[in-house]
Amino acid sequence: MQRPRRRRVALWIAVAILAAAWLNRRLERRPDPGPTGARPAARPAVNPIEALLAPSGPASPRQEGIAAAILVDASGSMADSVAGEGAAPATKIAIARRTVSTALGRFEAFAREHPDRTVRVGVYEFSSREGRPPCRVVVPLGAPDRAAAEKALARIVPKGGTPIGDAMIQAKRDLDATGLSRLHLLVVTDGENNRGYTPGSVASALARQPEAMRASLYFVAFDIAAERFKAVREAGGLVLAAASEADLNQTFDYLLTGKILAEQPAVPER
Repeated sequence: MQRPRRRRVALWIAVAILAAAWLNRRLERRPDPGPTGARPAARPAVNPIEALLAPSGPASPRQEGIAAAILVDASGSMADSVAGEGAAPATKIAIARRTVSTALGRFEAFAREHPDRTVRVGVYEFSSREGRPPCRVVVPLGAPDRAAAEKALARIVPKGGTPIGDAMIQAKRDLDATGLSRLHLLVVTDGENNRGYTPGSVASALARQPEAMRASLYFVAFDIAAERFKAVREAGGLVLAAASEADLNQTFDYLLTGKILAEQPAVPER
């Protein structure tokens, strides 16, 4: 009578041994949880702006040369007027077109006078437009040619919101693609950002890039207080104000002569 009972006991012992072995294997496969009560370390958050600015491939040595991107605000408020040539009222977009055209002439003259140096310049417009990207190429980054750019500049018309940060990201990616060593990002705007990434956030991300990839950042607050772009200044960008066509021309002259095409520590007088 005791044999069946002994068999059942032996069977239960065997089941218990198998269950213990299975549980032990499961525990061995689990990662070490660390100190008692410690939670697994969280993965560091990825900054979306830095991800957008990151190079698509392995970095390669940069060639000596100058690459500059000029970003022109084409939002609706650029249709407003300020003092233009001879203090006569003119729309801000018309003034910006003339100033940028003159700047392209300066780049062209510099390249002609320094044939041993590589110079690339491009012009972009930025504004929110239905069905179109926030930043659009007006003059592709290339050798400066003022005459060839005139018709393209004339097609910049004011309409829509102000996506400054998004435009900065695109232009910086295009600057990186030139493979040149001295990169410059010049933004002309008459309003605060109201679409996409803020310019302060983008400026901070640019400042954190490796020195070899970093671009010099210049902001021209056109008919708006420069203090509105305090975050850009705190991130290392140079912010200057211009209230008229004469101011804008003077500011561009300083940036080209003293910063982009040369080095000069002084600031323009007002």
